[in-house]
Amino acid sequence: MNLLIVLGLSFQCMMDTMSYASSIHLKPGWEVVQSRPTSERQLKRFLKELTREDDSYVDPRILALSWIESRIRPRVRRGDRGKACGMFQIHARYSYPMFRRRRGFKGWVEEEQKEVIGKECRKLESIRYSVNTMERLLTLMDKRELHPCHHNSGFYGRCNTWYRQRVDYWTAYFKFANFMCNERIVKIMAMIRTGNPIPTAPVVMMQGYLDAMGGKEPQSEDLTYKSGYDLAKLVQDGKAQAPSWATETSAKSESDEREG
Repeated sequence: MNLLIVLGLSFQCMMDTMSYASSIHLKPGWEVVQSRPTSERQLKRFLKELTREDDSYVDPRILALSWIESRIRPRVRRGDRGKACGMFQIHARYSYPMFRRRRGFKGWVEEEQKEVIGKECRKLESIRYSVNTMERLLTLMDKRELHPCHHNSGFYGRCNTWYRQRVDYWTAYFKFANFMCNERIVKIMAMIRTGNPIPTAPVVMMQGYLDAMGGKEPQSEDLTYKSGYDLAKLVQDGKAQAPSWATETSAKSESDEREG
């Protein structure tokens, strides 16, 4: 029963994170404009699909791309003059021969396949089908060592700088959120068992946090490192509370110094 309650808290934590992100619009120059968030019902359906196979991990790139393409809205209008479908704005004329057609692009004539393309587009407007297709696209990008921004430019195109910057920003945001929501699980479970929470942060994130607290300039471009570094800045400005692993790490360092 305790585990079910804790998992529910983690799910709600990610829901809150996604809801906030869906209410944010970023303009060039990083100007923030806040608007109405996606409905809780739609977010819940989307998150359930993302965690269907693993309820402890959500690919932050999928969330980042869903933010850029639709502000995490499963029900979104077709873009690019009706050619881009679903919350990831995937072109059915490419996704169908790429993933669903036995012969792939061999013998594929787009003008002769309007009915098939229309059917594919309607499928892409369902959450499960669109997530599955996006996962396949990311797998292909990984094999080619391509940045997720190529979802916009195509595998052989050059990424738009602003598009890439926002992908990186939201990927780091959701990666950190996923970690913090999971930390809440570990923290609560540890308290249930022993009454004492335990540190759960990646070493790289801890290092980023400690470097910022020590007044150092960023030492790495790694997104996990930067998430720790940025968190420390928020803590210093009084805009966030220090996580349990940070306070425990600091206390241990002070204890070691006294013993030394």
